[in-house]
Amino acid sequence: MPRVQYLKPINILDGRDYRPERMAIVDAIADLFIVAGLETWPPVADFGCWRHPQFIDGRGYMVPYLSVTWYIEQARESTRRRLNAQRLVAAFRNEPWRRKDALGDHYDILVVDEPIFDPAEEEHFGLRTTPGYAVSGIAAIFSTHQIDALDRVGYSLLKTLALRELAHAFGAPTLRSEDLEVTPRLACTNPCLLGPCLHVPDDLERLTDRRLAGPPFCDLCLADLRANLAPNSESGLS
Repeated sequence: MPRVQYLKPINILDGRDYRPERMAIVDAIADLFIVAGLETWPPVADFGCWRHPQFIDGRGYMVPYLSVTWYIEQARESTRRRLNAQRLVAAFRNEPWRRKDALGDHYDILVVDEPIFDPAEEEHFGLRTTPGYAVSGIAAIFSTHQIDALDRVGYSLLKTLALRELAHAFGAPTLRSEDLEVTPRLACTNPCLLGPCLHVPDDLERLTDRRLAGPPFCDLCLADLRANLAPNSESGLS
């Protein structure tokens, strides 16, 4: 089974030039490192809505991998105005920036305004959109499409979403033998941020209330996070 190093640099990208609540993602990363007990944190870089100076070629087309806009547009489903989350992660997985002579291995964290969907969840549950999507060891995608329409403070909901999807990206929950539901994604069955979040905004607001009231993760998922983020640890893909 492939091995993955979970403790590595994190790059934050955004489909919008300015998003005041983006600090929620930085704060979620810090919270995860604190609960994991890390003494030394990997670097976190905020690239915002990054565009290389030569992201448009001489014919007026976007050059692959040279802008946040390209990542978003190559994942767009033209008929339904949604972004395919699996395509986004595949682009991050295959990007040239992962080479050792470029940025090296890292996480990509992308926040977008458009609705995103996971083809596996759509097939299994009939869900047309999902608030977030992550693949362990590679990337996490957050959509504010449903959050922006709510009266509740966007920072609070985005932080909940970020904590949840980043924990998935860090390999939690693992494929353990107890308190786990195996659907297209692994979901914890304990009171925990890593439980199912199928009905947005209701489930996301419920998880936010839980986060504000007490520990965000159950003991088992917290143990998974601490094991995966321990310095020099390696785990199989979950």
